[in-house]
Amino acid sequence: MRLTAPSLSVDFQTTDIFGQPLRLSDLKGRKVMLSFFRDAACPFCNFRLYELTHSYKQWQAAGLEVVTVFSSPAEDVRRHVARYPRPFKMISDPDLTIYQQYGVEQSASALLKALVFKLPRIVRGIMTGGRPSKNPHVKLVPADFLLDENGGIVETWYGRDTSDHIPLAKVKAFIDGPSTQH
Repeated sequence: MRLTAPSLSVDFQTTDIFGQPLRLSDLKGRKVMLSFFRDAACPFCNFRLYELTHSYKQWQAAGLEVVTVFSSPAEDVRRHVARYPRPFKMISDPDLTIYQQYGVEQSASALLKALVFKLPRIVRGIMTGGRPSKNPHVKLVPADFLLDENGGIVETWYGRDTSDHIPLAKVKAFIDGPSTQH
């Protein structure tokens, strides 16, 4: 079931792809963008990771932390990341436990829509290192959540197709918006 804003985020405790512990509630005091992907090798996902990587340093300096979640096993994400390092936190969730907690959906029609209408984005993703891979969760549709400093969900974005993430301008407006920390 989809989450709505405003509401409290669903806390989770896991390890990142390098085995370091990560609890979402430990990030309280900072704004957070929580982004769900299919896998790090996906061309759509890879192009979005490229965009996030280029914005991250400025965003982090402005108080935003980025946490990305992948359906691939950690070793697959690490293998891809070793070629293209990412500066933000990355989680592997091949059982889709966190995906389910956040209502991330799967849709064959969303995949077809992306393949038909987003071919230039596929090409850009391949040019930045993405390669289609065998992923049992290929129908996962991206989702993004913007969390305030208190762990509250300020905005949800459930993709309309398998390449659709929250616009970067919305993330920038969230970063520049007022602090809600008390």
